[in-house]
Amino acid sequence: MKVTAIIPSLANEVTKPYLRLCVESLRASGVDWDIIVVTNGAKAPEPLNIPGITKRLHTRDQGQANAVNIGVSTVDPNTDYIFVSNDDMYYAPGWDKNLRFGYPVFSPNLVEPDNNNGSADPFIKTDGGFILDEFNRDFVDEGIEHLVSKSKSKAVLPKEEPGFNLPFFMEKGLWEFLGGYDTAYDPWGSNSDTDLQTRVNLAGVIPMRLRDVLVYHFSNKSGTFDGTHQDFYQNNIDYFKSKFGFDRDELGSDVWYNKDMLPKDESKIKYEQKKYGKD
Repeated sequence: MKVTAIIPSLANEVTKPYLRLCVESLRASGVDWDIIVVTNGAKAPEPLNIPGITKRLHTRDQGQANAVNIGVSTVDPNTDYIFVSNDDMYYAPGWDKNLRFGYPVFSPNLVEPDNNNGSADPFIKTDGGFILDEFNRDFVDEGIEHLVSKSKSKAVLPKEEPGFNLPFFMEKGLWEFLGGYDTAYDPWGSNSDTDLQTRVNLAGVIPMRLRDVLVYHFSNKSGTFDGTHQDFYQNNIDYFKSKFGFDRDELGSDVWYNKDMLPKDESKIKYEQKKYGKD
């Protein structure tokens, strides 16, 4: 199974230390994947000096959607799955012990700091540290190792459930079928993941979450969630509705748990998407 990881990053003074930890921990966990880092938003790329990166790309245009698309466009043609990760994620030893490739789209579950007010219900909360200076690496490593080990034999964690979050794995064929991210949500990217998830559903695919594959997420450290871009946030909500014909808040289901990001009244759906795997 050939997997290529894509990590978009602003790679500025704040985010670069998280990017370093993300890449180094992913590589130290034993994966032999290509790791492509796509820095974005600066006129010229600054040196990263981070071991473990297979390829570093740069675009001066800021935006997660565009950066990921650029990264995917350069992957080895023999790649089976694309793996998209935020740069503020940490991969503990053994995080992928229960990793299995049984779905076109699936996500590991997240472990997030318990003092992160934005953490969603599916995710495990623990006192692992909200910023790097607070990060209790040994505590996080031990906790994740315990959970992924015991979940297999004693069902401490539910194994799988419908759901979608970063990081995610997606079949390269499905990514190409969908055309990747919609870059209209850049430069700040809000709702771009929901847009992708909605098109996955329209293609007849249910994303799954593997609850026994765990990734630590510092949360909101990638530089795109500082609360000062409400005009872009609202523009993206409006764009989503104009594109699909409905707002995700109309669905009456939790975006993290849903099987289907589509309204029951199919007459509301404006967007036409072919079904994946069908002529």
